[in-house]
Amino acid sequence: MLPILSALTPILSKVFDVVDKSITDKDLAAKLKAELNTQLLQSGTEELKASARIIEAEAKAGWFTSSWRPLLMYVLIFMLVWNYILSPIIFVLFGVKSSVDLPSEIVSLLTVGVGGYTVGRSAEAVARTMANRPTDKE
Repeated sequence: MLPILSALTPILSKVFDVVDKSITDKDLAAKLKAELNTQLLQSGTEELKASARIIEAEAKAGWFTSSWRPLLMYVLIFMLVWNYILSPIIFVLFGVKSSVDLPSEIVSLLTVGVGGYTVGRSAEAVARTMANRPTDKE
């Protein structure tokens, strides 16, 4: 589930409780809750489509523009591999300390980058599915 939707789930649950308590007609309450769900999903879909358009525009802009994020992630991952895998091996074999001090921001950037990549790929898949889904108008 998308982070925004999972963040709104507790709020939506409270709204549904209010609807159940305020509206005595069960059919009307169910219809209202279904409409709220539909509106929430549609707004999430629009955000996913916008994200997919940004990713698509970056991919079409040229090699450097489409590659800077993956290259940055490769550099950050290499720094982690160097510090926590290669550097200890070099120290054991040659007695030379060769690790690099990593600011906490680097680890945060890597976490955000990997998380953003995961969300971005999910957004692409959902946007593609939503774009190919038949609408009620057809």
